Formats: sequence, structure tokens, C-alpha cells
Amino acid sequence: AAPIQLSEQEHLMFKHFVRNMSSWYDFFDPTQQISSKVPQLAMRNIGVMKALLALSARHLSIWHTYKGSGLVPSREDGRRMMDFPDVDRNIAVQYYYETLQYLNKAMQYPSYAYSHEIITTSLLISTYEMVDGSNRDWERHLKGVFWIQRYQNNDGECGGLRQAIWWAWLRQDVWVAMRERRRVFSFWKPKRHISSLSPTELAGFVSYILGQCVNYASREEAASKDIQSRLERGNELLYMLQEWQDYLPPEFNPLPCEQDATVFPPIWVHPPPYAAALQIQSLARILVLSHRPTVNGFQDYRAAQKLLTTSVNTICGIARTISEDNVAASLMSLYCIYGAGMSVHTPHERAALLELIDIFESRVCWPRYSLRNDLESEYRKDGLSGFTT
Repeated sequence: AAPIQLSEQEHLMFKHFVRNMSSWYDFFDPTQQISSKVPQLAMRNIGVMKALLALSARHLSIWHTYKGSGLVPSREDGRRMMDFPDVDRNIAVQYYYETLQYLNKAMQYPSYAYSHEIITTSLLISTYEMVDGSNRDWERHLKGVFWIQRYQNNDGECGGLRQAIWWAWLRQDVWVAMRERRRVFSFWKPKRHISSLSPTELAGFVSYILGQCVNYASREEAASKDIQSRLERGNELLYMLQEWQDYLPPEFNPLPCEQDATVFPPIWVHPPPYAAALQIQSLARILVLSHRPTVNGFQDYRAAQKLLTTSVNTICGIARTISEDNVAASLMSLYCIYGAGMSVHTPHERAALLELIDIFESRVCWPRYSLRNDLESEYRKDGLSGFTT
């Protein structure tokens, strides 16, 4: 089939996805499966193309809303402004509904249910809903992607584009599940032992462990009255996180950097995916420690508090060293800083953490709702004197 023809505006939106957005998905994947293969699929499948254009258009419309209200930092250079054409939100909505219509028709063909096109289209649509902030639609389509993945027997070790999309989907699901305090949809268990993973695979794998810790922190599991089994599972997860850390090669160690902050001193780890992996590990540890029963009195409590402090400092310290133009790393930082927010208690640390959230929300230009506002309302419940926003 001949490649799909694009209008001038569609070409700009297509280019925005390829240049600025596809790297979000491939952040932990050195083979760049999604950014190399999805644009090619889109050129020959109208469903993939419309989903791609919907996502790109929605991100552009949000970016220009941020820019218009002065929330995009003024240091953005002129060249990047030209890369971000102004797009009306209604155009994004139109592509979105056209994609859903396409999916409804295409699902009538059994061969389509096994295709790369359906999982690609579904992932792009769930990302659109993530960016748009339409949580109910997102939740429904995340579950839909889960069933398609099961139908195709896709998992975290199946290889190629299917594996890349599985991991991208898992990371989205983990984020929603953490915010809503539910279990993740996936119940896949890895077959490969952690000792056989390469450094880049180790960086990606920690998202799986985070998913297990999100399950542990879910309302469903936290409601258990069996204190002993809760304690054992919590210790099991802390052991998994420590085992992951023990297998890390020296490349994950911090490099020297200027110490220009008194609250959350900067921590520089390079390359950025390795830094993000350490943030994710720290977030996973926070979730376990915050929901694990304390049984050995004050000593156990003090040890947990020390680990919590280290974890928060790691997340926020690494966030301080992320370059402005690395949107994927900024996105990971935003998730982790938000997740660490309820483990920060002093007014000056809370103020510093909220300032970091501001920086990353304006850099990423979504979600449409404010994570800062969410945290501030939680902080106000504490009634801490001296806390000002």
C-alpha cells in the first residue's frame, strides 16, 4: 500500500511525535523499538496514524496553553518554539474519536487482534488519555490494552515491538494504579533471573518491581488483617529491591557535581535512564516502608525513617540534575517526586519538593490537572504550622 498522505499541519504534528514524543516510550530501551517502528506503521495504517496525530495534537495544544499562561519557562529557545506548532484542542479530539471508530470496525477482523497495529494504536490512545487527564477513559483503555496483550501472549520478555509496548503499557498502568491505590492489571512473572540482565535491562526491570510494590500499597492488599503475612511480603519486596541494587554495575554510581542546594542536594547519575531507575527503586521502597506494619518498636521505626529519608533525597537529588530538554527523564522524575511527597514532613522540605513539581509540570506540559494541588491539599490535612504555599 502507498504511504498515507499528510496535510501540511499533519506533517508538523507527525514530526512533533517523532522528534519530541516517541522518546518517552523508548527511554529505557536502547533498541528504540517504538520510535523507530511506530512512525513506519503509521505511514501504512490509518488507525495508528490517527492515534499518533491525536496524541501529538493534544500535547501541542496543552503546551501552547502553558506557554500562553507563562508557565513554560522563558528560557525555551526560539528554535524549539518553532518545533511546537499551535494546534486547536478540537483537532486532537476529532482524531481521537476517529481512532476509536476505526478500532471498533477493525476489531471485527480476527487477524487484526493479533497485529502490531492494534497494540500500537491502543497504546497511543491510552497515552492521549493520560496527557488529556480523562482518567475514566484512560482506566478503561488501559484494561483494554491488558486484554489485547494477553490475547497476543505479550509480556516483558517476548522480544521486539510487542515487548517494548508491554513495558510502556506497564509503566502507564503502574502510575495510574499508584495514584488510585489499586493493584496493577498485570500478573506476569519474569522467567529470567535478575543476575542475567544487562545494565540497560536492569534499569528497565525496576518498573516491574515498582508494580509489585504498588500492589502492596493498594487498598485491597493494605486492608488485610493478617499482620504477619503483610510483614513477610513487605520484607520480601525490600529484599527484591536490595537484590536489584546489589546487581547494579558501577555505571549506576553518582558522579561528582556542584552542591548548590541545601535541601535535597543534587545527585548526578549518567546516563539518565540509570538515574531514573534509581528514582523508581527509591519510590518502590517508599511505598513498601509506608505500608509495612512496624513490629519491633522504636528501633524498627527509626530504621524505616532513615531509609525513607534516603529514598526521598535520592529522588529529589537526582531530579535537580536532569537537563531541561530531556522530557522522558523529567516525566519519570515528576512521577517519583509526587510519589515521595507524602514522606516529606518539614515545611522547608515540602516547599522545596513542591517547587520541583512546578518545574517538571511546566517542562513536561501535562497532566492537565495539577499534581502540586493534589499534594498541597494532602499537606493541609496535616495542619502543619508554618507551612505556606
